Amino acid sequence: MALNLNKLFDQDVKPSFLKNISPIPKEEASLKEAKTVIMRHLKTSIPKWIAERLGTEHSVEPNFRTQGSWAYKTCNEPCQNPPQEMDWDLGIYLPVSLWDDNDIHPRTVAKTYYDMVRELITPLATARNWTLSEKHTCVRVTLNNGLRAHVDLPLYVAPDKEFHLIKETVAKAFAADQATVGKTITWDSLTRISLACKDGSWNPSDPGRVVIWFDKKLQRHGPQLRRICRYLKAWRDHNWASGGPSSIVLMVCAAQTLDRAQANFNGRDDRALAHVLQALPAQLSGSVKEPMIDPNEDLNRLTATERHEAANFATRFQGAMNRALTANIAEHIQAIQSIQSHLGQRFPNDTDGVISDDGPPNIRTVPAEPKLRPTIVPTKAG
Repeated sequence: MALNLNKLFDQDVKPSFLKNISPIPKEEASLKEAKTVIMRHLKTSIPKWIAERLGTEHSVEPNFRTQGSWAYKTCNEPCQNPPQEMDWDLGIYLPVSLWDDNDIHPRTVAKTYYDMVRELITPLATARNWTLSEKHTCVRVTLNNGLRAHVDLPLYVAPDKEFHLIKETVAKAFAADQATVGKTITWDSLTRISLACKDGSWNPSDPGRVVIWFDKKLQRHGPQLRRICRYLKAWRDHNWASGGPSSIVLMVCAAQTLDRAQANFNGRDDRALAHVLQALPAQLSGSVKEPMIDPNEDLNRLTATERHEAANFATRFQGAMNRALTANIAEHIQAIQSIQSHLGQRFPNDTDGVISDDGPPNIRTVPAEPKLRPTIVPTKAG
């Protein structure tokens, strides 16, 4: 005997975990409106600033592109607020030729670019009662006014042929964070889209790589992949008020495990999630690389201690899912409580959503993948 818990994860009629972690429509609308206001303000103020400060004859309007979770449609409602907030990444792009033509050293440009955006956004933030903060790779606008959200403004330069192709659509993107401090930087060396940092450094960062990667994975696995990614992010947010595995790491781990799946989950998110969790502890314990994004970059930025901690959390979640799916119908309350201990109270306590599953669950039909035995590390997370 086994249980089918799929309706608790995703269903149309009653509240489900997916519905409970989805952004509140009113807050989502306010965040989108703030993003639009910021974009329109900078689209007019940046060309004026450039003309006045750089003395250019031709006006250059920036291009914009939404990045991160809103682009992938994987944004969740904050689980622990504070400190967690919804985050809209709005990339600002200017052409390399703008700066190269003015004979300004790249390191000076990075600082100038950063200072320009901070200066221009300040009066708008003051008028709207928003709070500005400076991050290494972006200017952050915290919206306040009852909203648990902020807009991050990462700053890019792009080769001219690519600059003209960048548009603000809800296009997926991801800004890598590769340090280039200490390297010799010239305009000739900036042959790809690069991210300007507060300290004057440039990070090679091409959001288009993740666009292509995630689109291809969605074509292969369908919307279930996106749902699994959101469940994993919600698990992370329940167990870590801050930190934990990054969203891109969880997305890559889920996609790579589903790529290797030998079973058809038939739309069952509970089975698909259980399958992904089989591999997750070992994945989080080591390097996480995705050749389509960057074959040489380790996306897992956690320290050795943090990797052990993440693997331990994943191991316990995996065990809870396996026990829940292999329980009998008389144990349905315990099955729900077991999952809630890892996903929180947003996972529905709806006993009517649990039914017997006479078919073999996925965890019995798919050979177990080898896993490390993580060391238990004391933690206050969760």
